[in-house]
Amino acid sequence: MKGSKLLVDSLKREGVKNIFGIPGLYNMPMYDSFIEDIESGELRHVLMRHEQAAAHAADGYARATGNPGVCTATAGPGVTNIVTGLITAYQDSSPVVAITGAVNRNAMGKLSFQESDTLGISFPVTKYAVEVKTIQEIPVWVKNAFYIASTGRPGPVVVDVPRDIQMEDIDNVEYPEKYTVHYRPFGTEVNMDKVRQMAQNLLRAEKPVILVGTGVVWANATEEVLKLSEFLGCPVVSTLPGKSAIPADYPLYIGAMGYYGRAEASMVALESDLLLAVGARFSDRTFTSYDEMTDTKKVFMSINLDPTDFSKGIKPDVTMAGNAKILVNELLNALSQMSRKKANYPWNKRINELKEYYSQFSHPVDDGHMRPWQILKTLREVLPRDAIMTTGVGQHQMWAETHWENLEPRSFFSSTGMGTMGFGLPSAMGAKIGRPDKVVVDYDGDGSFMMTGNNLATAVDENIPIIAVVNDNRTLGLVRQVQDMFQDKRIVGVDYGNSPNILKYAESFGADAYEANSYSDISEFIRKAIRENVPTVIRVPVDKEELALPTLPPGGKLKEVIVSDPRKGNKSSGRL
Repeated sequence: MKGSKLLVDSLKREGVKNIFGIPGLYNMPMYDSFIEDIESGELRHVLMRHEQAAAHAADGYARATGNPGVCTATAGPGVTNIVTGLITAYQDSSPVVAITGAVNRNAMGKLSFQESDTLGISFPVTKYAVEVKTIQEIPVWVKNAFYIASTGRPGPVVVDVPRDIQMEDIDNVEYPEKYTVHYRPFGTEVNMDKVRQMAQNLLRAEKPVILVGTGVVWANATEEVLKLSEFLGCPVVSTLPGKSAIPADYPLYIGAMGYYGRAEASMVALESDLLLAVGARFSDRTFTSYDEMTDTKKVFMSINLDPTDFSKGIKPDVTMAGNAKILVNELLNALSQMSRKKANYPWNKRINELKEYYSQFSHPVDDGHMRPWQILKTLREVLPRDAIMTTGVGQHQMWAETHWENLEPRSFFSSTGMGTMGFGLPSAMGAKIGRPDKVVVDYDGDGSFMMTGNNLATAVDENIPIIAVVNDNRTLGLVRQVQDMFQDKRIVGVDYGNSPNILKYAESFGADAYEANSYSDISEFIRKAIRENVPTVIRVPVDKEELALPTLPPGGKLKEVIVSDPRKGNKSSGRL
């Protein structure tokens, strides 16, 4: 058996059914070895149009299914192209396994054709990276890679396999039954003293709030968090990626907080006297000023799988390291043995005041242009409850953060830690392959869409029926907004011309394409796209003067939130 066949069989033994990638000289032997598997339907190879998109597709697959996504690239430019997708997965804790080809061992260190220091490049942007040294190591490191990627805090892993090892023959194959690596995932330690301390603090607090992040998603702990919230009568806010953990129609969910989050959610977090973070780190995108939060003198508590997060940003008063599902259950058990908390009417009243106050700013009336909040409301009304939405990065992403109502766990994916333009379309394709039973929509902007839009060709060739709703305002909207609002209107380097025509661009790949000039158009075309079940692009023209609000000044504090367009003479306070 050749090393390339051993590599393919090792992947199959880990349950791999789909591989996203592009072949080249140094991963070509692997492709040759899975021809029969593709012909038999045992494997599916999805030929992407750029290696970055291959990683994003594997990432989307992982987020939608909870299982590692697999991508592959050749050495040199293949590896360097895939890095953007890998660091995106790393920042957002998504399990991706990348199989990369390397030059022959005897050519290493000689500036050989397409030689790249794959380990040096990928170590800083992945959870782990390894170069296979011998043919015997192939099944060992494939098993190790899946174990590392999917356990503890999930993340991307690179397995670099030299071409000559792929071409080598082996007679006696030994497949490991267990991982054989010194890596140990973060564990869960139930410390009953800390459990009781957390429970007592929660019962003692007058204005508690729960902050949820993606750790809740990966631990499948949505039900436990909702039970905790209901028991305490406690509001829930989320990080941007944590939106995928809580149904938007849960009555005590306020929304995503932070830089472009809902103002009422940020104010609830500010005004609380206790903040319990579950599966969420205290990132600078959520808490734009650590001093602002610590100055409130509130009690900070954290449940997080990664104990290193306890020393980043804000040091919590009480911490529990481990799986959110297990630890929240322990907290619920402890609370059930204590006095049930009485309804806190003053805190609930204040929350309702905040929600009512900020609602006046969140739905501006039409001024001759379609409004993003209404576009997203229309999509919500026409899409199934369990539809999956991915986004690119830009203003449209911020509009989705505040206005999109995802109603099922694991149904909203965005590049949040890295803010990678181009994430939306290929991640939607990966999500659709992983969950073909779901309607999958990429909510995108024209700038972000064009970063990876060539992968529409893959969607058409592979019959991946995703729907891309593209907000077209002919500009890099979020950059333009900052220049307009905070750089004396010195707008430079952001406005596009008339090229490309989004509809003709989509049609050139064979996708269905529609121009939506009204909300009823959006409804009609979404229904048609679902019915036709083919790759579809819906262009929605958006005014380039439209702002993504709420927002903050660069480096601003949450209390400095801007909730209305200052260019129109609006001087409304950002705080109630």
